[in-house]
Amino acid sequence: MADEHMAETLNSNFIDVFKLRDVQKHFADLNIELLRGKHIQDDEHYHHRILSKYYIEFKKYYDVFYRLVLDKKTFEGVTYFFLTFSEESKGILSDHTRHRDLTAIETITAITLLQMYYDRYFENVKEISFLKDIKSKILGSEFSSLYKSVFFKNGARENFTPKEWANVTKNIKNVIQDFEQLGWVDQLTQKGENDFSFVIKESIHRFQMMYEYEISNFEEFVNNLTETDNE
Repeated sequence: MADEHMAETLNSNFIDVFKLRDVQKHFADLNIELLRGKHIQDDEHYHHRILSKYYIEFKKYYDVFYRLVLDKKTFEGVTYFFLTFSEESKGILSDHTRHRDLTAIETITAITLLQMYYDRYFENVKEISFLKDIKSKILGSEFSSLYKSVFFKNGARENFTPKEWANVTKNIKNVIQDFEQLGWVDQLTQKGENDFSFVIKESIHRFQMMYEYEISNFEEFVNNLTETDNE
């Protein structure tokens, strides 16, 4: 009865959209990706085209059936779509098994990727290598001491063992894999035992909107983490 009541609130134009061949062909996969938190931008051609063409109808669908907001943002000329919670309610996906904030390591890694995105502002493809870019930033950037304190035990050193670096590489790669699921990075590629590469996508702009405080107060954020760990 509840489903019938919901369906009655939708107009005929909305229902007709889901009868279209292109929507029927791609909707199941698209719906799964959106509900998992993925950000859809134009490199996912079919899904992006459907969301662009039927945005109003899909927006209504997620509002009625999930109490979620289908939103879209444009950054650097690229429009991306994602699901978020309304201001009034976190929706039925607010359960911690389906929604969570980023961990401290994920937040620090995302801040680092955002910095690298802007470092490559004029490059069409923002390709990042762990050895060339991330490891170099850990060892030689202005925040080097902060990175070391987070990624290594007793980080107030100049040298770290291969085993310690292997652990850091593994942890950061796991985070990048999570970001790939979110649609913030793409083309994750293993480039040897101790290196991997990936491409940062424009949709990482969503992180910038959500974690503005941590980005603007990076040093304070990291110091608070290390103080908590030492208590």
